[in-house]
Amino acid sequence: MIYQLTVADEQKQHLVVLSLTGETALRPAADVVFDVLGSDPGPLVSSGILAEGQIEDFKLLQQAIFDRDAEGMFIRETVHFQANGQELDPDGPISRAFNQSERDGIKYMRGELTVLGTIAPMSSPAQAKDSTTCGAATSGGRSTNDQVRDLSRVMALHQIAIGYPIDVTKELPELTEVIAWAESNELIEIDVQKVAYKLTAKGRRMHDSYIEEAQDLIKRFDIYGNVDSDNSGIYFDTGLGRDLRVPAFEMEGVDPFRARFLLGINDGEWDKLSNWPEVFNQESWYGQIFAPIEQAPSLEEVGREKMAEIMTRAKSILRQEQQNRQ
Repeated sequence: MIYQLTVADEQKQHLVVLSLTGETALRPAADVVFDVLGSDPGPLVSSGILAEGQIEDFKLLQQAIFDRDAEGMFIRETVHFQANGQELDPDGPISRAFNQSERDGIKYMRGELTVLGTIAPMSSPAQAKDSTTCGAATSGGRSTNDQVRDLSRVMALHQIAIGYPIDVTKELPELTEVIAWAESNELIEIDVQKVAYKLTAKGRRMHDSYIEEAQDLIKRFDIYGNVDSDNSGIYFDTGLGRDLRVPAFEMEGVDPFRARFLLGINDGEWDKLSNWPEVFNQESWYGQIFAPIEQAPSLEEVGREKMAEIMTRAKSILRQEQQNRQ
């Protein structure tokens, strides 16, 4: 059984999705917090627990949760955790923080861990970037080449996940690099009967984390897809407003380019793209995908104060909707 744990700060400015094994889920919650959230992100990415594109958010959450003294790392006194809205029991197994869920006919365990009591607002390098140009430096100061490499890996894993047959007996120069990466990280293996690659359990966990991340983005940011306002107030989903998801992403420190791509993966936008091996690592292809991001209203255009007002109203509505579902 797959255990997908979403970890975020109280304001949901920074969020990561961790793919845990059943064995890890049976461990005491305090141990998992220290051994997973307190560990170096590199090995977590290599083992398929953390998506590579979430490293910056992971580090910022770490900084908010932990401090160090002469004896080592410890959780800050002000910090505590809620699991699915309830105080986390540090001594009980973290599996108690999960509820059974289902996606595409596959059952899995889903949990949400909220970090409360951080002593200062967390800032992200993504908030300081200029998101108007795909060719400029992207989230966390990463280059366009780095961004394309990371997203092309997401694309390749997704295509394998949905059953695209990559014949292992044929030379495929355009896929050589990404297959070598996936094999070295134990994300894919050979399906002997189909003579093609398939995801390993670790690869499925990584792919699931991308879908989980996308679905969380939908829950948090879809409300900004149509925003209208006048002197009387702020209105959502009237069909008369503007799409303000990009400035909302910027306010929350979310890379709008990565968000756009993951939403496309979640929606199956490229599931029938037969020539994906030819275009999935081309900067020009991503330029076409990201054109709406570059053309969208920016945070500077909307104004940080106005956007903060819009988001306060939106979050109030989302909280009320969540309470009504409970």
